[in-house]
Amino acid sequence: MDVLANINLSIAVAMTVLSLSTVGGACSVIAKVRRAKEEMRLSKEFFQSTFDAAAVGMAVADFDGRYMKVNQAMCEFVGYSEGELLGMSYHDITHPDDLADNISARALMLDGKLPKFQMEKRYVRKDGRVVWALMVVSEILDKNGRMIASVGQMLDIDTQKQAEQALLESRRQLRELSHHQKTLLEQERKHIAREIHDELGQRLTALKMDVSLLRIGFGHNPELFRMAGRMRELAEGTIEVVRQIASNLRPAALDLGLVPAIEWLLDDLQRRSEICCRLYVGDDELAMDEVRATVVFRLVQESLTNIASHARARHVQVSLKRESGRLRLHISDDGCGFDPQAADKLRSFGLLGMRERVLALEGTLVIDSSPGRGTTVSIELPLVAGGGS
Repeated sequence: MDVLANINLSIAVAMTVLSLSTVGGACSVIAKVRRAKEEMRLSKEFFQSTFDAAAVGMAVADFDGRYMKVNQAMCEFVGYSEGELLGMSYHDITHPDDLADNISARALMLDGKLPKFQMEKRYVRKDGRVVWALMVVSEILDKNGRMIASVGQMLDIDTQKQAEQALLESRRQLRELSHHQKTLLEQERKHIAREIHDELGQRLTALKMDVSLLRIGFGHNPELFRMAGRMRELAEGTIEVVRQIASNLRPAALDLGLVPAIEWLLDDLQRRSEICCRLYVGDDELAMDEVRATVVFRLVQESLTNIASHARARHVQVSLKRESGRLRLHISDDGCGFDPQAADKLRSFGLLGMRERVLALEGTLVIDSSPGRGTTVSIELPLVAGGGS
């Protein structure tokens, strides 16, 4: 009996201990659950307060892009109330010109190819005003790593964009003014060159003829004959100087067309240096207005001047061709070359002037060069006004 009693007592003690252990475990589990719920509540409250108080616009959207949650900054940015936005999608407030890019980027994110994307885009406010924002959209994932929604942040950059557009417009106006001034300068050069050639040149030619008559009339007087000879030589030299000045102002060859004018430039360079020059012209006719022809002539002239002054080249090649309504001009040399980026930092006004001339006509200019391997200047211009791509 004593043994049985001891066994029963042992069983009772064991059951009591087991019962207490089970109750203790349950209490521990309950405590953990409560702590998890409290942490979740605090995390949710922290997210909510951060979301609501954010200075940038924030919005949570579903897979279709419909807004599930928006903050006050977002409402103020687009001018809609929270209730209005919760019945809308990003399609409804995105500028039509930016919608396609937005849809494409979001599709890549939904397909799992991008965890997030950003873009500068325009929103259309409720009052119809268009505003710019830098938008960043990220995935919201569940515990298994699957996307369940997206969150977007919109930083207001409208002021910066307006300043940027004002700066671009100012540059455009300055470029147009510079182009207009250069056009007036070319017209004035043309006028002065013709006056020098026609008036001064003719008078000097008449003076030369009179001196020749003096030599004939006073040939019996050796001293007067020699003086008349020196006067004739002086008149001939002055006539040549006048012709050179007139050509530098505006070569007469330019009246015959762009190609003859460039040929004159290359011939002149060959006469003044040991540089071998070649000109290649496409089969198509290079018809363009006088303003454009003059700009191209000045571009070639500036390039050849740079080559003669700095390149130490032995060969120069100029090619002209028409392609898809645009003029393609290439000027290449085998000289010492240079670093275009370094030249930009030095504020080379020659290169800057060339770029401005090209940009004013809606063209492009590319310089391919490096020390020791020559230089190629590539220029592309529309042959008619408004033909820029």
